[in-house]
Amino acid sequence: MADTFVPMEPTAYVTRRNLAGAKELPDAPADFENAQRGLLAAPPYRALPSLDGEEAVWHFHAFDFHTSDTPADADSPVAAPLRRQGLLALPSGLFRVADGLYQVRGFDLANLTVVTGPRALLVIDPLGSYETARAALALYRSTTGDTRPVRAVVHTQSGVDHFGGVRGLFTGSRTGPPAGPPADLAVYAPDGFLADAVLRQVTEGARQARLVDYAYGTRLGIGPLALAGSDLGRTVSTGRPDFLAPTDTVGGPLSAPTPRAHWPAWTGIPWQEGLYAVEAAGVRMVLRPAGGHASPAELNLYLPAHRAVYLAGAGLLGAPGPARAELLDATAAAFGTPAEVGLGAYGHPVWGAPYVSAWLAAHRAAAGALPDAGAVAPLLAAPGHLDTPSRTVREVWARLTGTALGAARPAVTARAQLAAADGAHRDGTERYGSEQDGARRAVDAAQRAYDGGGGGGGGAVPDYARAVLLLDPVVGACAIPSAVPAPVERRARALQSAALTQLGYLAAHGRLRNALLTAARDVLGPGAVAPRFAATVHDLAVCADPLAI
Repeated sequence: MADTFVPMEPTAYVTRRNLAGAKELPDAPADFENAQRGLLAAPPYRALPSLDGEEAVWHFHAFDFHTSDTPADADSPVAAPLRRQGLLALPSGLFRVADGLYQVRGFDLANLTVVTGPRALLVIDPLGSYETARAALALYRSTTGDTRPVRAVVHTQSGVDHFGGVRGLFTGSRTGPPAGPPADLAVYAPDGFLADAVLRQVTEGARQARLVDYAYGTRLGIGPLALAGSDLGRTVSTGRPDFLAPTDTVGGPLSAPTPRAHWPAWTGIPWQEGLYAVEAAGVRMVLRPAGGHASPAELNLYLPAHRAVYLAGAGLLGAPGPARAELLDATAAAFGTPAEVGLGAYGHPVWGAPYVSAWLAAHRAAAGALPDAGAVAPLLAAPGHLDTPSRTVREVWARLTGTALGAARPAVTARAQLAAADGAHRDGTERYGSEQDGARRAVDAAQRAYDGGGGGGGGAVPDYARAVLLLDPVVGACAIPSAVPAPVERRARALQSAALTQLGYLAAHGRLRNALLTAARDVLGPGAVAPRFAATVHDLAVCADPLAI
């Protein structure tokens, strides 16, 4: 079963591929220097407890295995680009970005940004859970001695990792109880923020939770054979997410941008259509909302006093696409020329106008290109079978890339596929005679694809994606009683788990790797996804319809 799953080691073929990939990484020491720059204080604790104190919701040193240079760890089953990203995500603590501009990084998937005003603080993107946001702000206060209250919050998009910790900003200590926000709190969010949050957390709550579980490896454990990173950061925290309704909506038909005639000189940039010049908690900023990036609701912003441009980032399950590219084009056109600092909800900042320009260009290029799935691509090109773990992998990738995914094949189709006498499917899967004989032959063919020379010495190259494809109809048909003999089913599931695992070790994208490794567990025995958003759903329901509660 999934709860007793023991990860397997990488094959010799996978190890060779990952070691070879390490030689192709860019030599960019400035990235690591920037990731450490401005560190004022590291977290003085190893983990953050949940509100009830029964478990840890965040571990600060769990990913330290990335730092080892021993031969054993050099051969670890982590693709080189993912290991590099893991190293960049390791620094944790309070960082000074500029005078009056701070970030707390390494406390959650996203960053918490603090901007100081004359008498109050503005917080941008208060992390994904109450516990992590509370601890992040407590570290800021204990390090700087700043006791000014938080009087404004900006949510740059509607993903829970951008708003779930908002109530954690209003407590007296790292372990203090929840408290209500001040009556004069200003909460800025893009148009459509509430509707999209309700859609993702309530209407599509179960499906969204499943995709996040796969993409962020929430049941995997952490280590080189398990969760090793999640592209945007380490992973999501497992604390309590909350929600506060916006008081100020940016964008949309009910919120007009600042007109040219009222454009303030303090912005330091020319007026452009669609920009909002606002002041909150004594902090001046220019907001650029846009839809269709990671969600229909998001915004980027500029802080004139710091000459800093802030990007919302791709989001939990964000995808590239034309709308995202257009937002970044507009952001660069409005804020790129004067900016001396680039920072955002994910990753580390960059400093200096040329580097900010290159940073914006890199984000723009990523927004206009589909990521390469590498050895996993043949598997992702097929729609897969209904209610199978490999289908969920495809759903995760389709969401991350913004691509269409064909309808899943039902169990009866899988059974018929095994019983078909001849021919071959367009995706490369084969057809066989009787369904039970077909299942046996499919497993035999998958074993040959998996072995492919065993990964050691000469011989054929293992084809793990083909092995998974060949086994998909067998696993899909198992939903029909007696369609697949029990010994054949056990063998098929074990082999598909092994193939999914090796593909996960080869994957250069953290969330794709996590999905593959989670599927490898679930194909042996499906695991339950723990409900985490009860408080969020309640808050959203109240905000969406106060009379319904």
